[in-house]
Amino acid sequence: MTIKIICPLSEDNKEILNRINKEDPSIQVLNGEGNSLFGMCIVDNEKLLRTEIRELNTDDFSKTIDFAIYSNRKLTVNSFKSIFDLLWNERILNDQLKVNDKTQKEFIDIAAHELRTPAQAILGYAEIAMMKVNNENAFDSEKRVSFMAAVYRNASRLQRLTNDILDVTRIESGSLRLNLEKFDLNQVISDIVDDYRSEIERSDSDVKLVHEVQNKAILVEGDKNRLTQVISNLVGNAIKFTSQGNITVKSEIENEQNNKVRVSVKDTGSGIDSKIMPRLFTKFVAKSNAGTGLGLFISKSIIEAHGGKIWALNNPSLYGNGSGIGGATFTFNISLSQEPK
Repeated sequence: MTIKIICPLSEDNKEILNRINKEDPSIQVLNGEGNSLFGMCIVDNEKLLRTEIRELNTDDFSKTIDFAIYSNRKLTVNSFKSIFDLLWNERILNDQLKVNDKTQKEFIDIAAHELRTPAQAILGYAEIAMMKVNNENAFDSEKRVSFMAAVYRNASRLQRLTNDILDVTRIESGSLRLNLEKFDLNQVISDIVDDYRSEIERSDSDVKLVHEVQNKAILVEGDKNRLTQVISNLVGNAIKFTSQGNITVKSEIENEQNNKVRVSVKDTGSGIDSKIMPRLFTKFVAKSNAGTGLGLFISKSIIEAHGGKIWALNNPSLYGNGSGIGGATFTFNISLSQEPK
């Protein structure tokens, strides 16, 4: 049985509400926000008690209640129940609007901050180039290459941020569309690993990136670009949080019965902070100084749009005795392509 209560909530009765929520989750309480002139109690859709309020701020119940009406007449009870349901739904809607307003503000603040950084860098390098364009000695070829590389790097970051924001908008509006095609998932993973391996080599990192292949070819039917986006995000995150050691991308067919392929990205990095683990695949969850925290949210939405699941776990300790850090493993599965018989 569910008990619904609408009443003004304040700091004075906050502790009572917390105790109710802890001891009996079936009791739901919404904030009435204001001083109502009457009270209403409906029991089992059969009995009604309507009261007028004489005095709100009193500990004596008899002084609080003035005129009261009791009824077990079905028509009367149903009429007041309709009124209560309208009030309840109104409060639910108001609370949702407040949450949406807060989320929207957070999104705008984070997006504005993240977009501002690369935009300022691009403008700064462009301004320097314009100032020195007529001074060949002050702007030699080495500096020119360095400036152009910085402009390209920040423009790419700006493009990724813009695409992330557009993806979140599509996801939340229900307009994310998949362009389905049959392709070899192993080949996609191999191309991604090769690209990231080249970046690692150029940066003189102590990280080793490998692709473990259990099956020669794994055919899936999905959106190739979107799945590339997911795998690239998982591998990129692994590299970001791994200063040395191994990152292993593994692809394998789970079993013939469920017709699923499983892809995992395992690293030996810092692992997933316990504080963000419960909210890992939600928006704006990020532990690093840079990033909007949208990548895993978008990845989860893409995988679920393919009918799959995505999850993450911290690896066991490297030393097996509770000490040390074993990194983390991100895994997702999707359906294999159904070949005609």
